[in-house]
Amino acid sequence: MASRIVAAALLAECVAGFTSPSLILSASMSSPAFASRVLPSHVPQGARGGALAPGRRLPSLLGAARRRLTSPLRQAEDSAAVAPSDPTDWDKVSKKAGNASWLAWWAQTILSVVSGVTIFFANAVKGAGQGNIIANGILLASVGLALSFINVFWTWGYSRMSSKLATDSDPKGQARKLRGVIKFGVIIALSGMLVTLFGAEQIVGTMVAKAITGSLLFSSTTAQGAATGMQLQALDIFVVQANTNTLLAHLASVINSLYITTLLP
Repeated sequence: MASRIVAAALLAECVAGFTSPSLILSASMSSPAFASRVLPSHVPQGARGGALAPGRRLPSLLGAARRRLTSPLRQAEDSAAVAPSDPTDWDKVSKKAGNASWLAWWAQTILSVVSGVTIFFANAVKGAGQGNIIANGILLASVGLALSFINVFWTWGYSRMSSKLATDSDPKGQARKLRGVIKFGVIIALSGMLVTLFGAEQIVGTMVAKAITGSLLFSSTTAQGAATGMQLQALDIFVVQANTNTLLAHLASVINSLYITTLLP
C-alpha cells in the first residue's frame, strides 16, 4: 500500500514537471499493480510487469498516463465553456416593465378618482329623485368603479415585482410569479369592463326613456310636475362620462398587462 501511494505521488509530480521519469519507471517496476491501474489497457503485459524499455517506451507510457489524468479536467472545462447562458437582459426588462406599470398606474388612478367624484356628485345632487339605482345603472357603474380601484393597487404591485427582476437571484422564477399576478389582474380588469358595460347599457337605456317620456308629458300642463323627475338632465351626462372613464381605466390596465407579458421571456 505504501509503495502504491509513493508511486502515485511520484507520477503526479512527474506530470506537473517536478520529478524525473526515472523515478516513475522504478516505481512502476516495483509495483506492477500500480502500473496496471494507471497505464492503458493496450500496453503490453511485459511493460506492465517491469520489463519496460526505458529508451523507447517511457515517453509513450508517460504521455498515456498524462492523457488519462488530464482528460476529466478537459472534459469539465469544455462542458463549462459550451454551457448555455441566459441571453435575457433582465435590467432592461425590469426598467421597461416598471415604467409601463407606473404610467398605467397614474392613468388608472386619475380616471378612477374622476369617475368616483362624478358619480358621488351626481347621486348627492339627485338624491331620492334619481329613482332606483339598480334599474338606472348607477349600481353597476359603482361596482365597476370599485373593481377599477382594486386594479389600481394591482398595477402598483406590477411595478414592485418588476423592480425585483434585476435584483433577484432567480429572475426566471420571479418572472413566473409576475406572470401569475398579471393573469389575475387581467381577470379583474375584464370583469370590471364587463360590469361597467352592463351599467352603461342601463344608463343609456334610462336616458332614452327619460327623453321619450319627458317629451310626451311636457305638452300636458298638469303632468309637468310629475314629469320633472323623468326629464333628461345634465347630471345624467356626467354619469355617462364617469362610466366611460371607468372603462378607460380598465383598458389601460389590460394594455399594460399585455405589454409586460410580451417583455417576459
